[in-house]
Amino acid sequence: MQTVLITGGTRGIGLAVAEQLAAEGWQIAVSFRDNIESAKQCEERWKRRGYAFQLFQSDLADSESTRCLPAKVVEACGRLDALVNNAGMTDDGSFLSMESARFERVLNTNLIGTMRLTSAALPFLLKSENPMIVNVASLAGVVGKEGQVGYAMSKGGLIGFTQLLTRKYGKLGLQVNAVAPGFINTDMVSELSSSMYEHILKGTAANRMGEPGEVAAAVSFLLRPGYVRGTTLKIDGGFKR
Repeated sequence: MQTVLITGGTRGIGLAVAEQLAAEGWQIAVSFRDNIESAKQCEERWKRRGYAFQLFQSDLADSESTRCLPAKVVEACGRLDALVNNAGMTDDGSFLSMESARFERVLNTNLIGTMRLTSAALPFLLKSENPMIVNVASLAGVVGKEGQVGYAMSKGGLIGFTQLLTRKYGKLGLQVNAVAPGFINTDMVSELSSSMYEHILKGTAANRMGEPGEVAAAVSFLLRPGYVRGTTLKIDGGFKR
């Protein structure tokens, strides 16, 4: 059974990805940072559904925790075939007034932590017949987003990282792509004001928020061996603002 490691996989987009892939027959290794209650709820639900899974507590901002995670996954699951770099955080604020420590924290988690984890996972992934990575970037990383300097920088960096990995390891069989979700109906957007919500809806061709399952379906597509390499797939409802 193929094994995929999904970071931040007990809530939001990561949870939708984990459940989609588990239902498709993957063994899922899911990491979470500190929400024990959410992890316990996932564990109970996945046991009832008969999914093959392992849960790991790990913090991308902690270099030692990140470095050890892939080896722990292989020890528990026997192999590692794919990696979905989903975990991340945001800390919004005006660029000119934000203290550097705030956006550095976002970068350290979303970009540097993801790079550390990928580096540690590569020796195991390259033993697979079809090694694959999907990086969960963001529309903010494609077009920039006012008020999200750290988040946009980190997600734009992931898109560049996707290109680098494709060029560097593509000939070794590694398939790397990214998804760039727009406004998805998760906790991250649940506290938006009504005026901002309407602004978003008016800016999309779909005239609605996206759903986590729609991102999960795109990740599932990109985790099939094929000719799509080094691509960043926007899932934004045709957002034009």
